[in-house]
Amino acid sequence: MAGEYLVSKKYHEISVLAGETAKQVAKNGKEWTKYLDTAARLYKYPFEDQMLIYAQRPDAKACATMEIWNEKMFCWVNRGAKGIALFDRESERPRLRYVFDVSDVHKARRIGKDPYLWEMREEHKEAVAAQLEKTYGATDSGSSFESRLMEIARRIADDYYTELLPDMLYSKEGSFLEELDELNVGLRLRETLSASIAYTLLSRCGADMDFWKDELNFDYISEFNTSMALSVIGNAATDMCRPLLMEIGRTVAAYDRQMARQRASEKAKGRPDKAQTEQSEKNPEKVLANAEEPRYNALKRESENEPQTETTANQKETEGIAHGTDIREERGLLNLKIVYTYSLLTHCLQMPRRNQTIQKRSFCI
Repeated sequence: MAGEYLVSKKYHEISVLAGETAKQVAKNGKEWTKYLDTAARLYKYPFEDQMLIYAQRPDAKACATMEIWNEKMFCWVNRGAKGIALFDRESERPRLRYVFDVSDVHKARRIGKDPYLWEMREEHKEAVAAQLEKTYGATDSGSSFESRLMEIARRIADDYYTELLPDMLYSKEGSFLEELDELNVGLRLRETLSASIAYTLLSRCGADMDFWKDELNFDYISEFNTSMALSVIGNAATDMCRPLLMEIGRTVAAYDRQMARQRASEKAKGRPDKAQTEQSEKNPEKVLANAEEPRYNALKRESENEPQTETTANQKETEGIAHGTDIREERGLLNLKIVYTYSLLTHCLQMPRRNQTIQKRSFCI
């Protein structure tokens, strides 16, 4: 039959898994934050991929295809390693693609590369906060770093939820939000979005989540209990966190490089200036004083950067490889992504048999 394709057994199994996972993570705040812990590490992936990686490998740290590991990182997949199945959004046919976590590969001798996985340390916090303030506005300098991140998350959610609200009102049919008016839907959307952004940022930055979880309100997540409603909040949280975490990663890397150059220079002189090094660590914003200032556009929600040096570009490429963003940048309109994710999850929930045929047009955006 023209325009129709048979669904493989594996594709059917992953479709069912996607639907079951969507139901599971929307049960309550505890299940949602388990998912957010995985999403925080894989923040460059789109929402539907994060969900499937969480379902199959919740402890994954850095995923890429076998081709990327082999050709760009010079790492080989371990014998017996099991790939993580994701839906191939670039294919017209219903098929899967596979990625492997960094724990599934080993480096080739002498030429293998480690993926860049930035780690937040205490000395980074002031530099990161100062850099984020250039983009997202000033925060309370007397508060802890974690509180300042939550302040930024609230600010973004307050600014963004009004634009997201029409999509949510359209998507609430069949969910526990259906009988609520616009004011109450907006309240639940804003609170859940703010908490989801804040949790993702804090989790990726290594905060003690047992200490901070009581500061975040996930009481309403169970009301986003349909595929379409969950897609709205999931896509929005992912899209908001991505530029923030990318900026944090770049700032941490720039700070570490600058401090390494400073220490190397002091060592070359044969008389390390410990006082100067300590002073730099106490005033990290001065280390990055000449860093380019990204601009925050409330409509686009991402940093616009000037041309970079070759070193910085290579650093970003390696970081992108580790998270799969070398495949393609997700820059589509949010409502299209919501429609796609909703269609995919609805298909996963409703598919009755492994050999069911699927119209080709159902997979085209």
